Amino acid sequence: MPRSSRPKAPAHKSGKRSVATRASPKRAPEAKPRPAPERARAEAPEGPRYLYGVVRAREPLDFGSIGLGVPPAQVRAVTEGDLAALVSAAPGLAVGPTRANLLAHQRTTEVVLREHTVLPVAFGTVLPSEAQVRALLRSARDVLVGALTRLEGKVELGLKVLYHREHLARRLEGEDARLKRHADESELEHERRVGSAVETRASLDMAAMLEGLRSLSVASRTASPVGERMLLNAAFLVVREHVQDFDAKVRMLAARSDFYAFRFTGPWAPYSFVDIRLGLELDSGAAA
Repeated sequence: MPRSSRPKAPAHKSGKRSVATRASPKRAPEAKPRPAPERARAEAPEGPRYLYGVVRAREPLDFGSIGLGVPPAQVRAVTEGDLAALVSAAPGLAVGPTRANLLAHQRTTEVVLREHTVLPVAFGTVLPSEAQVRALLRSARDVLVGALTRLEGKVELGLKVLYHREHLARRLEGEDARLKRHADESELEHERRVGSAVETRASLDMAAMLEGLRSLSVASRTASPVGERMLLNAAFLVVREHVQDFDAKVRMLAARSDFYAFRFTGPWAPYSFVDIRLGLELDSGAAA
């Protein structure tokens, strides 16, 4: 099974500034897990299975037709002891990273997350049969249980902070007379001096934001900013009961600044906080 990573859907552009919103794809209709019908239980497990993630459950739960494919495939839980793998029928051993497939993977984990702690699996994970799914749950039981225990009752929230460099530069010049251009200073020298002040201010602001938000989270991760405007690209592991507090803190930070734009997303399955590599010999010679 490859290392877990959140499926990425095409980004949505926004011209708004200093906005703290939780942006996520349109949610599927509420789909609460229900015991699998007797017909499904009696069917022989045949064909490849697409794997979305792992949860704790003893019942063979059924989440309805929310999975990959057209029409969407039925997503259900294949159980082994107190572990359950979330699967649907797969058209083959390879699933292309199309927009529809990425969104279906994401939609499924979002629906399951409403009722369960989810140990997410990387997009595109397919096992040749349901028997191999059960074998994976048995062989990796200790690792999976340990990860689920650490993640119990927690979700991931994402925060990206962007800015307009020139806007911040003009603001700093207005606040600090020392940043005004000197009579004997070249334009290039002045731009370098102001640029250094902008970088220092932005770095201090991001460090302060992270410090304030970390107090409301169990853990945090930062990734490299994407593009010239992004200053912060962070993920936070947050207890479900504290999500609203975290949301309120982000909104407060956004309200205090008119030159930073906040992109707040989630809750997600905790992709950024799962680093598990599992080996499983498959009948086809592939590896999970």
